[in-house]
Amino acid sequence: MDKSVPNDWSVEIVTNGPYGQILYHEGSDGTSFFWQFGGGDIVAIVHVDPAQGWNEKYPWAAGRRREVLGRMIEEVIRKKAPTCTADVDETSGVICLRERKQTD
Repeated sequence: MDKSVPNDWSVEIVTNGPYGQILYHEGSDGTSFFWQFGGGDIVAIVHVDPAQGWNEKYPWAAGRRREVLGRMIEEVIRKKAPTCTADVDETSGVICLRERKQTD
């Protein structure tokens, strides 16, 4: 059986007022993450599953949490928040998309 990582992945961002979902699809598998607008220099907050329990909940992505989240973060920044960087709290599963500080 082939255990290679699929190259056919995609990220869809669903907006419902000040919050929504980020849908990550990989082959026939996928997951969704809740997001909401932030305040101050935090443009948005994304809530993902914490590292503990990831492999059991998503056996199709076992050992690849950082890869999946990295793909999702890159696509969200590319599509909706090009002036932001991501701060990831691995323990809680909270990702803050923060406006980049301007340099002179």
